[in-house]
Amino acid sequence: MAAPLHPIGFWSYARNDGIHAGGRMEDLHTLISRELGSLMAIDDEAADIFLDKSNIHAGDEWERMIRERLDQANFLIAIVTPRFLSRTWCCQEIMLFREREKALGRSNLIFPILYVDIADMRGHLSHKIADPNVLPLLDSRQMVDFTKLRRMDPKASPVVDDFVERLCKDIKNRLLGTVSAPATDPSLIVNAGAVAKAAIPAVPRHVPGDIIQEGPGPKMVLIPAGTFDMGVPEAESKREETNDGDARPVHTVTIARPFWMGMYPVTRGEYAVFANATGRGGEPWTKTSFPQDDRHPVVNVSHGDAKAYLQWLSEQTGQTYRLPTEAEWEYAARAGTKTARYWGDAAGKPGEHAHFAQEWGSAGGTVAAGRFNPNGFGLYDMLGNVWEWTEDSYYDSYVGAPVDGSAWIASGAADRVLRGGSWSFDARFVR
Repeated sequence: MAAPLHPIGFWSYARNDGIHAGGRMEDLHTLISRELGSLMAIDDEAADIFLDKSNIHAGDEWERMIRERLDQANFLIAIVTPRFLSRTWCCQEIMLFREREKALGRSNLIFPILYVDIADMRGHLSHKIADPNVLPLLDSRQMVDFTKLRRMDPKASPVVDDFVERLCKDIKNRLLGTVSAPATDPSLIVNAGAVAKAAIPAVPRHVPGDIIQEGPGPKMVLIPAGTFDMGVPEAESKREETNDGDARPVHTVTIARPFWMGMYPVTRGEYAVFANATGRGGEPWTKTSFPQDDRHPVVNVSHGDAKAYLQWLSEQTGQTYRLPTEAEWEYAARAGTKTARYWGDAAGKPGEHAHFAQEWGSAGGTVAAGRFNPNGFGLYDMLGNVWEWTEDSYYDSYVGAPVDGSAWIASGAADRVLRGGSWSFDARFVR
């Protein structure tokens, strides 16, 4: 067993990547520092992971400070992007720490996080890399894939929390010397090498946050299993000045298995492929009082139309598509939050977080799907823009509602549940 090492880290990244990330990269740094500190029972909680933006101040000799900190560091986290690989100093940090790693008698203390895809920098475009030795070195390590999570808010995303927890457990095991070779969760592996892949035959095909697209179907995101409180607390109704009796009593629902959910509302372009193939070209979805293009969510689609579209998709792809249950919809929309909206209790302004009206009933129209930031599960437009169908029948309360996430359907009932509100509803009602 290798001798234990103190959690003294170095955050290697391209500063312009941090600027373009709008603070999300610094938030990820904070989450990793805190989680690692908690796992290793550090007195002040957060682990010491050097970040030049925070640790180098005006007037400091930045080159000297970086070299000194690399000489002290016991692990390095590399935020790998095309910009990172094209920067001389980023590449130099990797090679300098590789010498430090050798001096410690280790070969598993560099943790590359693939933040932006670098596929186009391999092969014939490799001349763009500042140091040709860096990419082979990173390729020899198990690179964890963050590309599908980087646009999520690290402070409000259960999927990011799960990523951070697994990464920090790995770092802890390496520092304590409890593993002698890379041990990153195989479901996160990007470049494992043939030996590692052969040694782990049972790699999960998908993990929460993964995105797939089958044939003419929409992009789908894998939503994790979990438990949540469904419904609206009375205190929230009072604060929002609304009557939400049909969304009570609040009850705990357990979603036992992960499920796939559409990344965006079904767009006009996606629905048009189905409509043209099945002779629905002149139906109400083509007649709107406001302008739309193929990027906008489709409107004027009945519950029966939606079911027909999903049946057609199933036949075309060999997969099974269905509407979400109301419980699945709310679980997916909340994305681990307990606030009135997935961005918080504050309503915000129209166009800030989602597409809704300043006042109920005001005129407008749809906007292109995915225009605003996703929620913590990577889903767009779960509130506002257009109403979304669920499988469930409408009931005037949640008394007797299922607690396992299944659909609640009344025999012979015609009314079905719509959720999420639309562009014509104000913030109180899209919630």
